[in-house]
Amino acid sequence: MDGISLILPIYNVENYIEKCLQSIVKSMKSISNIQVILVDDGSKDSSGEIAQKFAEEHSNFYYVQKENGGLSDARNYGLQYVIHNYVSFIDSDDYIDENYFSEIFAAMRNKPDMIIFDWLDVGDNNYFNTVKGMDNPNFLWTVQPSAWNKVYKKHLFDEVKFPKGKIYEDVGTIYKLINDVKTFFYIDKPLYMYRKNRGGSILTTISPKINNIYDVLEDTYIFYERKNALSEENLDGLCYQYIKLLMWSNMYRQLKYFKLKLFSFYTKMSFTRGLLYNRFPHWKSNYFLKNYPFYFIDRYGKNYVKRIDNLGKSFFSTLSTLALLIARNIRKK
Repeated sequence: MDGISLILPIYNVENYIEKCLQSIVKSMKSISNIQVILVDDGSKDSSGEIAQKFAEEHSNFYYVQKENGGLSDARNYGLQYVIHNYVSFIDSDDYIDENYFSEIFAAMRNKPDMIIFDWLDVGDNNYFNTVKGMDNPNFLWTVQPSAWNKVYKKHLFDEVKFPKGKIYEDVGTIYKLINDVKTFFYIDKPLYMYRKNRGGSILTTISPKINNIYDVLEDTYIFYERKNALSEENLDGLCYQYIKLLMWSNMYRQLKYFKLKLFSFYTKMSFTRGLLYNRFPHWKSNYFLKNYPFYFIDRYGKNYVKRIDNLGKSFFSTLSTLALLIARNIRKK
């Protein structure tokens, strides 16, 4: 019988973990073949005690403790205790919808290698915003690189593990797993609640570690190269994610990191543009960019290809494009 093992890394989340655990119990209802693996990653507050007590009171909750090694290390550590054929992950300061398991078990009847679903960004003052799990539900390469809005066949992790010591650890894992995903199922509903403004998340981290995105993307490219798996489809998918992650989301983090030191920012974007051309010389004819441009039109406008190309092309073109994008997105808000 199909079942699911849920891995929950825990580190210094005493203010959030109770709600997370209660949401799991509430979602279980009468479903029995669920295992919850609580990985205490060396918490220094009462998180571990709360989790251990919960495991003592619920027979399908399993508590393990380890030395602190970070989120990736805790997830990898939990994989050794998985007993079911499907596995999922939850961050311990987030929580899940009451229909999480019922929706997932319904999807599991289709025997997919991966199940993907939407989530809610939870902001200040209980602000909620729905985020789609895929830019286009017909193409797996458009999936968002978050570990926790997916369920996986266990065998996908036989070779691929989360990279230790990196932020963007999900990017460095999800797009490798895609190589072995033959079938997937998309649930067009938000089943996960993500605390958007939590401290230490990628969204709030502005440090030299934001450059980890280059490392994990390059490592992913090399992964496909070594497997002789750089098919046209995979190249298009990799290129799509390089553009999304480096020429949009990370671009703004670089701007914040350099604290408006505009020449330093231009230098970084020039390097980024060079990397894009080096890996994907014909990126302008990318399949997703041409046929499903909605993500880019929404952010860059109709002249999205030209504006992407202008970032890092010259100091003037970089700044003029940046000013245009900032003004455009201020108007949208």
